[in-house]
Amino acid sequence: MALRRVRRVVLILACLTVAGAAGAAPASAQTADQLFEDRTLHDLRVYINGRDLEALRTHYDASMFFPVDVVWGGVRVTTAGVRSRGLASRNAAKPALLLKFDRYVRGQTFLGLTELALDNLVTDASSLRESVAMSFFRRLAHPAPREAFSRLYINDVYQGVYALIESINPQFLVRSGYDPEGYLFEKVYAGPFRGEDRSIAAYAQLFEARTRQLESDSVLYGPIRDLFEEVNRGSGRAWRDSVARYVDLDQFVTHVAIETFLADEDGVLGFAGMANFYLHRTGAGAHRLIPWDKDRTFEAIDFPIFKRASENALFKRAIMFEDLRTQYLNVLEQCARAADGGWLEGEIRRLASLVSPAIREDPVKPYSNEQHDAAVAFLIEFARQRSRSVLEQVAAARAGR
Repeated sequence: MALRRVRRVVLILACLTVAGAAGAAPASAQTADQLFEDRTLHDLRVYINGRDLEALRTHYDASMFFPVDVVWGGVRVTTAGVRSRGLASRNAAKPALLLKFDRYVRGQTFLGLTELALDNLVTDASSLRESVAMSFFRRLAHPAPREAFSRLYINDVYQGVYALIESINPQFLVRSGYDPEGYLFEKVYAGPFRGEDRSIAAYAQLFEARTRQLESDSVLYGPIRDLFEEVNRGSGRAWRDSVARYVDLDQFVTHVAIETFLADEDGVLGFAGMANFYLHRTGAGAHRLIPWDKDRTFEAIDFPIFKRASENALFKRAIMFEDLRTQYLNVLEQCARAADGGWLEGEIRRLASLVSPAIREDPVKPYSNEQHDAAVAFLIEFARQRSRSVLEQVAAARAGR
């Protein structure tokens, strides 16, 4: 009799296991592509110990990790790590966050992702600049991280609208056609840098290694030192041949042209020096740039196409070559055509209609609803007029004016 009862319990448990697995199947079918679907306003939930949440907010200017559970679309990951992130965007009331899913559980992923950045959108009243800019980079066939918008709930309390941003890591490199075994660096702020010749120790402060961190500084940063050493010496064809060994000049000029069309005040030619990009190289190959952190784009409709061009050692010398200068102007024209015809305005309007209602309910945003509306209206005006401004400036440059 007891044996029959045991068998019955085992059978019931087996049935429950099968039913649970069947119920979990739709959740496990969710993908990273669906997470970054930018036609949906997602809901992301984070669960964290109350004391840890208080410490995270109190020490928002530090990068301490805390354990959390993350839930999205029926998918739940337990014991992930979260920390505050950002530079100017660090905020106690509405912290920018980095979720690292393998922080405490080796090999753990979320939809195949090892990490996910959550942008708190506090530096942009429109909340759209970053996402629209990255969409534009991709429209120009220039690899850029995917982004989507989400309402964020921490312990089931609404925290406002965030942007979900794909991290630049080996997974991104694979998706973008780059070598995931290569060297990847994030350009970080350690004082103004405009391409001057520095020491290896200085480059280790300016470019943080995101892959192969255990290799020596000479292996990691030697090619970066060699790049800027060559940038600052020699001339003519010899200069170009030497520099081209360390940086893809065509890709570099294209990257700067896209930033310039988008009126990026804080990019490669930024007000505080070179900023907001990653460097990637394969072995001893040339470096290529990957865009990052574009919340200072759309600065002005009449943003000059050569603004601060003479201040950057690499760009200043690159466009002295007629073909690279022509390429720079050609890419600006391509940008104008890609934005014109209503695409850029349509993208701004589409994303604004998606997120504006939730932004109005955001309890901790550092700007008013009126300021948000005005910022969106400016972006629409930028979309309508920027192409004409750039084309006029390109024509003047070609005519030598």
